[in-house]
Amino acid sequence: MNTHNAGYIIGAYPCAPSFHQQSEEQEAEFWKQLADTPHIRGLEQPCLENLHPFGDEWLLKHTPGEWQIVVTAVMETMRRRGGNGAFGLASADEQQRQQCVAYYRHLLNKITVVNKAHPGKVIALEMQAAPQAGNNNVQQATDAFARSINEITAWDWPCELVLEHCDAMTSAAPRKGFLPLENVLEVLSDRDVGICINWARSAIEGRNTTLPLEHTLKAKKAGKLRALMFSGTTLEGEYGEWQDLHAPFAPFCPDSLMTAEHAKSLFNAAGPATLQFSGIKLLEINANASVNHRVEILRDGISQLQKI
Repeated sequence: MNTHNAGYIIGAYPCAPSFHQQSEEQEAEFWKQLADTPHIRGLEQPCLENLHPFGDEWLLKHTPGEWQIVVTAVMETMRRRGGNGAFGLASADEQQRQQCVAYYRHLLNKITVVNKAHPGKVIALEMQAAPQAGNNNVQQATDAFARSINEITAWDWPCELVLEHCDAMTSAAPRKGFLPLENVLEVLSDRDVGICINWARSAIEGRNTTLPLEHTLKAKKAGKLRALMFSGTTLEGEYGEWQDLHAPFAPFCPDSLMTAEHAKSLFNAAGPATLQFSGIKLLEINANASVNHRVEILRDGISQLQKI
């Protein structure tokens, strides 16, 4: 599988000490240990104001030069929605939709600067189709998303654009409640934007472990599947009930519903040539966990994918 040979994109930031406001010394040690870990192609990294709480240059200095980056908009999108639920690319609130498009302009500027200084560093941006919270009109959200995509795809991006599907607003008990996959595919049908399926986010939408594969096949059939990311979810225990808390694989996390077999079925469905990247995003739930344990979660995730 071509993505395997090149290694994985690791959403390490929810395991990093900085995610729990721990010391810079712990943070440096975390990245040092991760840098010594095989089969890593690069990082999935959120961009708020910067790509890291200690700044872009700090991150680049403490990670291997050959690592590539997939930037994700999800953390800042959720942070802004905490203060204003109307913020999002698929928001029917026009002012907040424009605010979100302006945030993506910030991402464009950030990625352009990084790639100018480090050619080929950022390979993709993961976007999210966030509708106006409390407005259940799927068509209004779809129309708003199309307006945002028309604007954003007109810009000169130095990386690929990928829409990360999150659990849909139409699901029984949504966690994020973003745009349904069918509507996303409809908007993107004539656009050069791919789809990333995140295992947990599809499992949460279906409240089952079968929807991730269905979503993968649906995106593939539409010719849009570009990435697979593996986060877990649980029915009980410290990672909660059907929460989007990036639980590790089973059996490392005994409550996790996500197994190497599940990952294998998605890779088999994707086929070897379709994916621009694949990887994991896992969370250290214990704020006071040791650096070793934080790294262990990620190494286990990599070893699960290596079994495939």
